[in-house]
Amino acid sequence: MGQGRLIVACDFGTTRFRAVVTEATSSGELEVLGSAQLPTQGFEDGDFVDQRTAREAIEALMKALEAVTDIYVSGFTYNLSGSHLRSVRATSQLPIQHGPRPITERDVEEAKLRAGTMDIPFDNKILAITPVEYAVDRVRGIIDPINRVGSHLEMQAHLITGSRSVLHNLENAITAAGFQPLSEEVDVLAAGVALLSRQEREKGVLLIDIGGRSTQWAVYDKGSVVANGLVPWGGEHLTTDLSHGLRIELEEAEKVKCQRGIVLRSLAGGSSVDALFEEDRPEETPGLVAAILEPRLEEILTLVKRDFGDRRRLSGLGSGVVITGGGSRCEGTVELAEEVFDLPAQARYAGEKLRGSEMLGEGQWATALGLAEWVARDAAFLSGVDDGDGNGWWGRCRRFLGFDH
Repeated sequence: MGQGRLIVACDFGTTRFRAVVTEATSSGELEVLGSAQLPTQGFEDGDFVDQRTAREAIEALMKALEAVTDIYVSGFTYNLSGSHLRSVRATSQLPIQHGPRPITERDVEEAKLRAGTMDIPFDNKILAITPVEYAVDRVRGIIDPINRVGSHLEMQAHLITGSRSVLHNLENAITAAGFQPLSEEVDVLAAGVALLSRQEREKGVLLIDIGGRSTQWAVYDKGSVVANGLVPWGGEHLTTDLSHGLRIELEEAEKVKCQRGIVLRSLAGGSSVDALFEEDRPEETPGLVAAILEPRLEEILTLVKRDFGDRRRLSGLGSGVVITGGGSRCEGTVELAEEVFDLPAQARYAGEKLRGSEMLGEGQWATALGLAEWVARDAAFLSGVDDGDGNGWWGRCRRFLGFDH
């Protein structure tokens, strides 16, 4: 193992907990060193509802990760999710002192800080502030105001807030398990880091992450997040529909979905759906599977479209739709998304071109890898150089991140 920058990231998902160890170069490129995953326990809607079970689950997950990597872990970065997250638009105003003069990075940072002072419910906390658009001396539509001469700067920003109690519960569960909660990030934004290019974010793209029990989405335009949200349905609901429709157990329905799932009847050929209503145990056919799954997935995608609401902005997304998540792997998902959104779509999953991707288990790793990449980018930016003697910034960072060989 090299002496690069080691990062542990944990994805607390609705159906699986996943953890990964990566090693980052000074440029922020990642190599996977090992991974572990276990079924979700004591976790509902982005929150640990049973602290004892949560502690045991985190301990088991990290023990499994240490076993496959031979690395001692004392802390990790993790994701935030759930219906407690809120999307808010804020506006800040900043008079330019000694203006008119060229606007500086410090002015932009001050405007961003002011956007973060907006009134929110006392039990909430601002988790992310993303500038969306600027105006200088009432000239709107400015993407980057730095070096533009003006006397007044206005910023439109997208804010994501979350429940303070949920954040404390997550931290307490991690601490009770004996680990340091090093940092956190909204999981759909982390997935965007792993899956979307800068060009796609500039041209505009809708990212949809179909998880086990919920579907999260985020819209990027001109390089920034402009909206995000959550729909309370996901892949488990597809499984439940199959179980009811075919009169089979949930475990068998999950296998059918994963191995032979198809969500578009036009791809399944002609098939009568009468058997769903007339037979005690309908014979599984591609047509029947599609007849069961298509309405549910179409409903999920339609709710995402309705949740965003801005159809004009949606139609102008130059990079279309990117779909990810375990619930998006059925045949026909991309084609159905193109019908719903009237945009080009593609399915994308992390790991295919990643160094060490063979160290990842089956499943959805975009969030965990995005968390690791987020940390790597910040660290590379802060360090500037790679100190290999262990006494510089990265040496201290490695010790702080909790790694001992």
